[in-house]
Amino acid sequence: MELAQSTLSASFIDKGARQLLLNLLGRLEHGQLLLRDGGERYSFGVAGTDLHAELVVQDPAFYRRLLLGGSIAAGETWVEELWTSPDPVALVRLLARNLTLLDSLERRLGWLSFPFNKVRHWLNRNTLTGSRSNIAAHYDLGNTLYQGFLDSHMQYSSAIYPSAEATLEEGQQAKLHTICERLELGPDDHLLEIGTGWGGLAVYAARHYGCRVTTTTISRAQHDYAKEWIAREGLEDRITLLLEDYRKLEGTYDKLVSIEMIEAVGHAFLPDYFRQLSRLLKPGGRLLIQAITIADQRHAQYLRGVDFIQRYIFPGGCLPSVSQMAGLLARETDMQLVRLHDHGHHYARTLAHWCDRFLALAPELPKLGYSQDFIRLWHFYFAYCEGGFWERSISLVQLEAAKPGPAGWSGDVPVSGH
Repeated sequence: MELAQSTLSASFIDKGARQLLLNLLGRLEHGQLLLRDGGERYSFGVAGTDLHAELVVQDPAFYRRLLLGGSIAAGETWVEELWTSPDPVALVRLLARNLTLLDSLERRLGWLSFPFNKVRHWLNRNTLTGSRSNIAAHYDLGNTLYQGFLDSHMQYSSAIYPSAEATLEEGQQAKLHTICERLELGPDDHLLEIGTGWGGLAVYAARHYGCRVTTTTISRAQHDYAKEWIAREGLEDRITLLLEDYRKLEGTYDKLVSIEMIEAVGHAFLPDYFRQLSRLLKPGGRLLIQAITIADQRHAQYLRGVDFIQRYIFPGGCLPSVSQMAGLLARETDMQLVRLHDHGHHYARTLAHWCDRFLALAPELPKLGYSQDFIRLWHFYFAYCEGGFWERSISLVQLEAAKPGPAGWSGDVPVSGH
């Protein structure tokens, strides 16, 4: 009797949640969405537009879960196969293009789980110990996994493609070249890198530009991989590899680079981060930060919430905005912003390449201990981010800044590779 009542209650909630979602989707203004639920089909938006997406409901519990969990539950229910889509990137793009509707969905759906997600995110804040735990949760998943879908330089950051036909390999090599050229690296420079990754940039800079490099990471897996790579290249005399938090670094350097590490700093720690960057640079020193950014207009709203990426992919992560970084440079340092380059669509292409390579690798992943849930989670992660970059709700910038001093800056550097 109790089981029957429970089933009836769940069915009633599912139907109510379904109707709420259908009503909200009726306000779709841009693009066209086809929703399939069993034998029923619903079309929303404007026919004949350039963006079409399809959502296929596999289980009516999808509606209830979405009502209780909002956008985070959208990712969870994808993993649980309560819904699917032939093109999840298009679906993300459609929602990103309809921001007013997306905000309404988030307000109406998921309000019950919001405080719990906010507390969980706060517990993942990037203190000295929290940072190591958060980094390990993503980057210590196994080097074999990352080798399977990254390029030969092991670049887990956006490529900068020199042409529309360029491969991932060519795009990543062009990115490394562009960074080194924008920093105007030379044999007399000592470059500090905050966020080693697997060592690709340090090896590239030391090999092609002859500079000394000090590079630091707090990922044990990345540190061990980079150590072996540096030894194989015979670059131990040019590269100093540290396993240290950026807050504990000392000394001064000619140039400083940080590639997509700022997202792991955390909003509360960004003033300290920029002050430390300034302390570590010599007079006339140069800084290049490559950062994933949230649109300035949505930054305050983003800081109030917790999204799927923060919950499941990058615990403790937080995207800065361009105006926030520029403001921190002005308030917390004596550095001046010199140039800003936007490469957002390059990241969309990079994610598409990663996703294709990851899905090609997927049949082998269970043999390495990765579950089907993990595979679906990462598929959604790639699609979620790619859609955001195409629609510019998030973007990718390279920010160049300089300390007061005698060193000058040359003109813009073309995107090309060695």
